Amino acid sequence: MIKAEVKSFQRGLRITSNMADMDSFVLQYSSDDFVPQTTRWGDHAGKKSKFDRELTSRWDNCMENGVFRYNMQQLDTRVIPGDKAYVAQLNSLRATERRKPQTIMSVSQPFNPDLFNFTKVHTKEILFGLQNTDESTTSGATMNGTTDSAQEPERHIIIINVSPLEYGHVLIVPQVNRCYPQVLTETAVKVGLESMLLSSHRGFRIGFNSLCAYASVNHLHMHAYYLEQQLLVEHCDVEPLGPNVHELTVMPCHGFAFQLHGTTVKQIARLIHNITMYFHDNDIAHNLFITRGTVFGEPQSSTNRTIRMYLWPRKKFIGTKVPDEFNVAVVELAGHLPIKDDSSFQSLTEETADHIIADASLPLEEYNQIKTTVVKMAKQLDTKTQ
Repeated sequence: MIKAEVKSFQRGLRITSNMADMDSFVLQYSSDDFVPQTTRWGDHAGKKSKFDRELTSRWDNCMENGVFRYNMQQLDTRVIPGDKAYVAQLNSLRATERRKPQTIMSVSQPFNPDLFNFTKVHTKEILFGLQNTDESTTSGATMNGTTDSAQEPERHIIIINVSPLEYGHVLIVPQVNRCYPQVLTETAVKVGLESMLLSSHRGFRIGFNSLCAYASVNHLHMHAYYLEQQLLVEHCDVEPLGPNVHELTVMPCHGFAFQLHGTTVKQIARLIHNITMYFHDNDIAHNLFITRGTVFGEPQSSTNRTIRMYLWPRKKFIGTKVPDEFNVAVVELAGHLPIKDDSSFQSLTEETADHIIADASLPLEEYNQIKTTVVKMAKQLDTKTQ
């Protein structure tokens, strides 16, 4: 399947001039550019990193030149009273102006080169490419982790989301020339973690929606944006389950929690990839959220910060009725609620938000079976790396 997808992309190269300019600007970086710590909320924000400067300046230029589907003004924002401190934002234009989602019937639905994908975006939507100079530029890692040395050098690009949900909303498109479906590869998880490390902004967020979990385009990509509000998942308690894996239970939809502290990008990317491939193979819809936050077990006021990752197995969404207030995709599971209309924005309570989000949860028996498997996988991988 992978080879067929690569051939589809190569045919597109001959007819799509957009792709020729994808590498017009490549942001090269190494581990020396990583920002291991960010400031706490309430402290001075600090300087923008090179990654943040390039992303925001180019994003602003696209906004000024009308590249987006609508003008992104400062969004009305309210923190909903309650223990979870949900961050609600009124964004009615995204609900009405965004591209119609593709029809998705399965978590493992193949890539279709005839449908819209990110090789077809206009060159003015491409902000820059990403290249880690610590590594070979000819890596050919495939979805299952094997290597195909015959493949061309990989390209990772940052493009604008033409229907933004917040300031700086972009799509990270790893391995764009592979034309993978919306299935996380180990490389994709790694690119997401490295992008987070390149940002010095404490409110930079990255999210992934699998197919049947509100992904609207079946081409591998992650969302990233800036949010000037703290979320509960940045500092909440989590319960240890096994090596490098914890459980998130304070939110209405339970899931798995990971942190970079005490491990490496490579190790945690491999663990998350192995789990999501298990989800993929068993048709389990899922969402992944990456954010800055405190080290597990430390208080909200701690200056010892790390990268937190949350992975939710959840009910499949296949054309069922959606709530009037908000959809339950990755940012909503993390406590950021883009609201569709003013009435819902003004009246939404924590109780209502809890109810909507909880409806995405799997039945307890099914979730517990998944949890048992995830813990077993974490133990097996930990044994192999020792």
